[in-house]
Amino acid sequence: MSLLIDNASLQLAGSSILRDIRLELASGEQAALIGPSGAGKTSLLLLAATRYRPSSGSMTVLGDNPWHLSARWLRRLRSRIGMVYQSPPLPARQRVIHAVAAGRLGQSGALTGLRRLLWPDDGAAIQDCLQQVDLADKLWQRCDQLSGGQRQRVGIARVLYQQPRLLLADEPVSALDPRLAEDTIRLLQSSASASGASLLVSLHSVELALAYFPRIIGVRDGQIMFDLPREQVHPGVVSALYAGERMREQVADSPAETLTPGLRC
Repeated sequence: MSLLIDNASLQLAGSSILRDIRLELASGEQAALIGPSGAGKTSLLLLAATRYRPSSGSMTVLGDNPWHLSARWLRRLRSRIGMVYQSPPLPARQRVIHAVAAGRLGQSGALTGLRRLLWPDDGAAIQDCLQQVDLADKLWQRCDQLSGGQRQRVGIARVLYQQPRLLLADEPVSALDPRLAEDTIRLLQSSASASGASLLVSLHSVELALAYFPRIIGVRDGQIMFDLPREQVHPGVVSALYAGERMREQVADSPAETLTPGLRC
């Protein structure tokens, strides 16, 4: 079992972010998270990545309870968890080669990791990861000279280089055009399959999730509303999940005088 979250809740700054989360992800399993903006998908991924500690309930990641580990062993556990961020936290002046090399920073001692980060000794493997995301020519480019989509792909190359056992991705294709988005999803899936890693991806596009993932998890208002095989996610299920979001969008797009007939501000 790669991930087991049992009746977990998360509170931040006094606000309830996640409630009664129960989620299992078997070794090698691949699933997609869908749901309206603000539903809690990112928070759920950060919880799985051990970046947040549940306020209640329990969780096991790659066979360990993260919060029963020493700082040293928690660092080692995190080195086996790969996280693709919607906006990768890449230092502006950092070169792409160093940004990708940072993927293995936690897999060795501090001094060795720092040396490999500053003077990567595995340039061929880094180059190969960049080639897979069509950025081989950006090896020595500074990160602040990249577009948003290129930065997103550098973050993916870093996770490919890391070779994690649990791969988590938060809207990893939001800045990519449709062709690159599909290519990137296939790349994440093939990489996870090749290494036997589990893959959990948050996607804004329901169509993309249904096209590529056998298991779909719907999240809304900080709760898991459904966890179903793709074949059972029919239009009615999706409509119910996004009903509130679509209503808010309609209100935001409507002229003020049409919202409440007879009333004026």
